[in-house]
Amino acid sequence: MKRILLLSVFTLFLFPAFSQSSESDSIAIMSIIEDVFDGMRESDTSKMAPYFHESAQMQSLVVSAEGNNVSKLSGPEGWLNAVANNNSGTVWNEQVNNIKIISDGAVATAWMDYTFYLGDQLSHCGINSFQFIKMNEKWKIIYIIDSRFKNKCDQN
Repeated sequence: MKRILLLSVFTLFLFPAFSQSSESDSIAIMSIIEDVFDGMRESDTSKMAPYFHESAQMQSLVVSAEGNNVSKLSGPEGWLNAVANNNSGTVWNEQVNNIKIISDGAVATAWMDYTFYLGDQLSHCGINSFQFIKMNEKWKIIYIIDSRFKNKCDQN
């Protein structure tokens, strides 16, 4: 009986701590996502690059009428260079919503809907999936994959 009582008390203390840790992880990850997309809108890669792990990879799934075409796997350098060299004056504006974050304290996933605009013009939409790892008490993006649709975007 003492064991059951002790286990019950331990469980009561464990779950709030886990929940609090998960909540702080979610806040930190949400802040990273906001900083990365703010950096893209401002063509300021200094707001983006620090969040990527040195081995980060990116991939896109372009969904077309002919089927799915997967881009080749690459590091974030191509994206960061494109953002840094966006001299067109057109803002690259990726709006994210319905963000769901799951974390165990060492690994996390952020899944979100997005709509991408070139200036005020709708370009495409889809899903982003960001994978994070915690290194030296800091969250780093290790992998991003997204889907891209041109004809299924809700324009509300």
